Amino acid sequence: MLLRKLFILSFAFLIQCGTATYSTNSYSKYEQIRSVRANAISSEDLSLITTRFLKSNDLYEKYQEIPRVVIYDLDNRLVALKTRELAYYLSELCYHVGSELDLEDPMFARMFASSLVYSYTYLFDKKAIPAADPFSMEFRFALETYNRSLAQLVRFAKKNRKLANLTDLNLPLIRGALSMTRAEVETAWTPKNFLEVEVAYDYKNAGFSNQISKFGIGTPLILIRKHPEKEPEERRKYEFVAGVGQAYPGTALLTLEESYLENRNLTLKAVIHLYDPVHRDRVQFSGLDLPMESDTTTPLAYMLSGAENRDGFFAKFDGEVGLERKGLYLVYPYKKGKIPVVFVHGLASSPFIWFPMINELLADPKIKDNYQFWVYWYPTGNPITISAADFRDTLRDLRKTYDPKVEDSSFDKMMIVGHSMGGLLSKLMVTRSKKEDWMKVANVSPEKFESLNSESKEEVKRVFDFKPLPFVKRVVFIATPHRGSNLAEGFLASIARILFVLPKGAVTNIGKAYKFLTSGSEEESILPETYGVDGLSPSSLFMKVTGEFKPEVPFHSIIGNSKFRDLEWINDSVVSYDSSHIDGAQSELLIDSDHSVQDHMPTILEIKRILWEHSGISKK
Repeated sequence: MLLRKLFILSFAFLIQCGTATYSTNSYSKYEQIRSVRANAISSEDLSLITTRFLKSNDLYEKYQEIPRVVIYDLDNRLVALKTRELAYYLSELCYHVGSELDLEDPMFARMFASSLVYSYTYLFDKKAIPAADPFSMEFRFALETYNRSLAQLVRFAKKNRKLANLTDLNLPLIRGALSMTRAEVETAWTPKNFLEVEVAYDYKNAGFSNQISKFGIGTPLILIRKHPEKEPEERRKYEFVAGVGQAYPGTALLTLEESYLENRNLTLKAVIHLYDPVHRDRVQFSGLDLPMESDTTTPLAYMLSGAENRDGFFAKFDGEVGLERKGLYLVYPYKKGKIPVVFVHGLASSPFIWFPMINELLADPKIKDNYQFWVYWYPTGNPITISAADFRDTLRDLRKTYDPKVEDSSFDKMMIVGHSMGGLLSKLMVTRSKKEDWMKVANVSPEKFESLNSESKEEVKRVFDFKPLPFVKRVVFIATPHRGSNLAEGFLASIARILFVLPKGAVTNIGKAYKFLTSGSEEESILPETYGVDGLSPSSLFMKVTGEFKPEVPFHSIIGNSKFRDLEWINDSVVSYDSSHIDGAQSELLIDSDHSVQDHMPTILEIKRILWEHSGISKK
């Protein structure tokens, strides 16, 4: 019996020692690639490569129990051996531990600052061995860990009110401390000028069809600027849209001034860099030329979020709101050497309609390098000629403000893009007119003008005497009613006149400009065009005078063709083809669209093509 028991036990022992359970199962769709690419940044778990390292060194269970002890031990090993891959494993382990901590936890900054230093060491430290392999998974993960660790430190600095003075920021490390010796800022303003700094990773967008972002090194930021009360008024008025907080993109980087692997004084010196992704795509340091991570869409969405909702539908008809916000605004700070493109909105609209297009244009590196984008905001209830006169004055003033010595040759290549009524304003920037033309159509004698007082005469000249602006070299008309729209004479126009509220003082200015055009005879009189919509009528004085004006610069037409009707029936539900078409255009494109032609991708692609042509990019 005893012999039998010994035999059974021996047999069971042999089975246990000699066999293992092996199997293979098919991955579900995407499961394999997700498991290979998962890491502490994208999940709650460590990556397969870091897990493999821990298990192969009999550290996995110890890490589960006392992770910080494992990290301290591995740090000593890294300094002794200078093994590059170990620097990555440490970066992920620190990030993994830090992700479980709150911002208030004393270990939060230590873990993420260490993660940043370890990932930087893997990527750039020339003392680490062997050389980094840019095709390895460690390299990909290290770059991601660097960017996200820096993002965590930005959140920490914001929480502790250290963003304005980054050089005051000292962060503890697993070994020693990280000290910021200086900040190198390439943005138009320093961190002290920003009201808030947000991490772009923290926000998802709505309203834009495409997210324009680039992958590389750095942490993309949203820089919310303070209203610069100390800046000269002449510049401030162009840099801040009333009622809309100004937000700009930025990219932060941190570089080490010495090797972590050979740092003996326990204080590691670092430099924080802040770049403007609108003006650069790459960065150079550590002897490398690297793509820079950026996000230009999220700051735009942040800036515009809720702006139209705050205004409400009727604000577009309120002349007081329009007058308050009237002006030309730089989407990004003025940059000498870049060609200005000015976007002008249409009736009962706002500059917000242009930001989806601007977002797409910024995705083209050549366009971003060669152009800067501005928007013009005006109260569309005012007569078109008065709005055009204000626009003309604004463009002249802006040149005096930013290029007073007329040295920027790029300013002399300005291009204007106008939608609907905005196209009519744009046309009046590149055509010429004399008050006598208007008087003739209105059947008004020269004596009528001579009888005006000096103030009224000056206003009449400002509105009706003009010639092409010399620095505007090209215009694009989008769904522009050059010969008017019949809708301006119908029921909808009557409703618009009821909705529009003219700004205070506007009636006085309108009276100065238009009253003298009313002849003494009631039968022959052309009534003053008090509202912008009045000028859109095919029978209006405005259309009778300007309908056949020809731009004196190259121009292009983009015309809506709802449901692709036959040529004789073409219209976009608001403007007919006959009204939108002008002979002599450099190009004319029909878009399957209603009146909101500017929203459609074929329109944006055509604008891109025109921009390439205008700057000569296509020839390079």
